[in-house]
Amino acid sequence: MISWVNYVLLFLYVSAIDPDALRTFSEVCSAHGYGFEAHNVTTSDGYILTLFRIPGKKNQPLTPGKPVVFLQHGLIDLADTWIMNEPCPAFMFSDAGYDVWMGNSRGSYHSLGHVKWNYKTDPQYWQFTWQHMADYDTPAVIPFVLQYTGQAKLVYGGHSQGSLQMFAHLASNPSFMNNLHLFIAFGPVGTIRHVDIPLFKIIKEIPIIKALEDAGVYEFLPNHHDNLLFYEICSKFGVVCDDAIGIIADQQVENDNLERFPVILAHETGGTSTLNMEHFQQMTDYLSYKVQKFDYGKVGNMANYGTEKAPEYDFTKIPGPIALFSGSADRLADPTDVAWLENTIPASSIVFKDEENGFGHLTYMWGNPTSMQYFAQVITLANQYQSSLEFLV
Repeated sequence: MISWVNYVLLFLYVSAIDPDALRTFSEVCSAHGYGFEAHNVTTSDGYILTLFRIPGKKNQPLTPGKPVVFLQHGLIDLADTWIMNEPCPAFMFSDAGYDVWMGNSRGSYHSLGHVKWNYKTDPQYWQFTWQHMADYDTPAVIPFVLQYTGQAKLVYGGHSQGSLQMFAHLASNPSFMNNLHLFIAFGPVGTIRHVDIPLFKIIKEIPIIKALEDAGVYEFLPNHHDNLLFYEICSKFGVVCDDAIGIIADQQVENDNLERFPVILAHETGGTSTLNMEHFQQMTDYLSYKVQKFDYGKVGNMANYGTEKAPEYDFTKIPGPIALFSGSADRLADPTDVAWLENTIPASSIVFKDEENGFGHLTYMWGNPTSMQYFAQVITLANQYQSSLEFLV
């Protein structure tokens, strides 16, 4: 039997926890005064993706004709990344008058559905990489949002893998740019030959991905729904939290909002497929600069592509307008690799580029209040290209 003393201690313990750590996505929105909606979209290959929407302030009618922005998270992440910081990109876009939509990649915590396969029991569910997100997810979610909102175009903001999947889709289908006012790439990823993240070094030097697949483990770093675990670790043992972030994403830099990290990480990770991680591993092994589809080997490539070699994406065909936000301290979207990206995409397609001094790979969403002031330029650019018709292709 629990004594009254224990009840008091338990109450004090729970009261000391930042409530955002325990809240769901929708509850965080509501607590901060914003509305929330969830919408399901089914891709042509059967994956059921959940989109989150912040239409405006809570309990206020939607203003007709609001400009739309779509935010797509990066590798092993989920839509929560856009709302957990203070300040956060999604709320700042909403405050600027935007109808804010956020994607959740196939295989991440909020998008585990499929019309045929069960993610827990069917290995077929996990046979995807970022190229399938580019080929199927992107052309499913953007038209859905445009049709639902009645808008002809929207602003797309992609972080890391979220930028890669749009780059890849535009390289294959340049006319898709007609759906976008502007493509904003945060921590832009094309090639990752110079990536310097411990996780990628580990999977490169140790056959951990192959071992996982041989053991029948097809999901990589899933969200175990235990918000308090990461919160407690980060709150009490900051150095452990630092090391965890450094291993899976990037080292923390002085521009990151370290005080907010316990809350942010209480909602991480989003998870992905081991095959997706294998694709990124392949990208670190390229001896030349290129962006290539998943290499299944000669036999597998013939079956999937009709060629012995996996096809490459032609980034010289990517249209604009594109705005690139990179960081000098980004170890995943390394400045050398970003320079290749800038020099490969047609110069006429890039309308803005800025290397933020001291930004790491996470600072774009998780920066401290001072560093997040860069976002004013993001909103300015989005506003600037709302009515632009110059880049129709």
